[in-house]
Amino acid sequence: MANVLGRRSYNTRSGRIIPNVLPKIILIDRNIQDAGFITFISKLKGRATLQEKVTWDTDEFRATTAIVNGAVASTTQTTIVFDDASLFNIGELWANTRTAEIVQIKDRNTSTEIVEVIRAVTALNSSGGSAAAAINDDDTFARIATAVGENSSRQTSITTNTEEVYNYCQIFRTDLSMSERQIKREFENDNEYSYQQMKQIKEFRMDLDRAFLFGERARFTDAAGDDTTLMSGIRPQISTNDFSVGGTLYKSEFDEWCVEEGFRYGSRDKMMFTSTDVILGFTQMVDTNLTFQIDLVGKEGVTFGLSVLRYIAPNGGRLLLIEDRNISNQYNGEGYLVDMSQMERRVFSNNGRSGEMKVIEGTQDVDDVGRVDTIMADMTMTWGSEKCHGKITGVSGGSYASPNG
Repeated sequence: MANVLGRRSYNTRSGRIIPNVLPKIILIDRNIQDAGFITFISKLKGRATLQEKVTWDTDEFRATTAIVNGAVASTTQTTIVFDDASLFNIGELWANTRTAEIVQIKDRNTSTEIVEVIRAVTALNSSGGSAAAAINDDDTFARIATAVGENSSRQTSITTNTEEVYNYCQIFRTDLSMSERQIKREFENDNEYSYQQMKQIKEFRMDLDRAFLFGERARFTDAAGDDTTLMSGIRPQISTNDFSVGGTLYKSEFDEWCVEEGFRYGSRDKMMFTSTDVILGFTQMVDTNLTFQIDLVGKEGVTFGLSVLRYIAPNGGRLLLIEDRNISNQYNGEGYLVDMSQMERRVFSNNGRSGEMKVIEGTQDVDDVGRVDTIMADMTMTWGSEKCHGKITGVSGGSYASPNG
């Protein structure tokens, strides 16, 4: 031991000072947009389910249009062949959308798909309505309403069958295992245990995001002999409104898809969870239709930068675009149009056991001097009718110009 004049020097004892290590650890992609879809799904109040299999029925109104299958040159012929004669009911008025001729249905044969009609009913007896005209193959007839005479004839009831849809709850689990020394290790402004727990929870959240986006429904017996159920994400369920772009996203084509498919069913306010290539395509193809909402968040927040893009469809529908980097990583060039009013989060909970995401502390073995905390969830989602959602694929860029110049 030596006497020292002045303050004691710690140059040779620096290893004993608690280092300021935690601020130097950069958790790459610590960003809410890493898991944008689950961020919004988690805001939906979870509704309990008492079974791991969740079922619901979807239904829709009768079709209002029908397609002609074979031209009718005569203006007096009263039989027309359609693709599906079951769409018609006796006494209804239907109009040829090309010629404006209105016919009344007299009879239908669902075996031969032949429909018998009264031609040009609004032009009869010099009424002045649209006259009978030649009917082209693939002409579209649109239903107007029923029209019956002054009698007591009963209408034949026509309805639609409901379709049963289902999804499975999935058990998500990850374990945070720490040795006794890791638990005791302290940084200047935090400790290793708190940091590792935060990191594990965020990674668990990204796992949930990928399952809710890309998961495929299944039930099987795993290697341990346990019954295992897998939930379906939104991506594999969208089949009706699927827009394969094949490279450049043109504004005119996208607007047409929005009107005819993307916003045809469900809410006029929808969200599209997208990859970076789709965000690029939108910024290249639009001008005044796109507005930006910028989140400039400080140190205590999550991120700096672009949060939401707002696009106004030609039918007045409002489209909110949210980047999800899990889509960029796995399916770049894709975007999923989601009607959030159709979405519901279902949680397998009963008898005092909740399937909500939770941290169960102290799940280590009794002779383990360290510590294990288990993060678990047991949940799924329902999407209502898949027709209310949409999907675009194959986007590499965008252009305001028409694809035909």
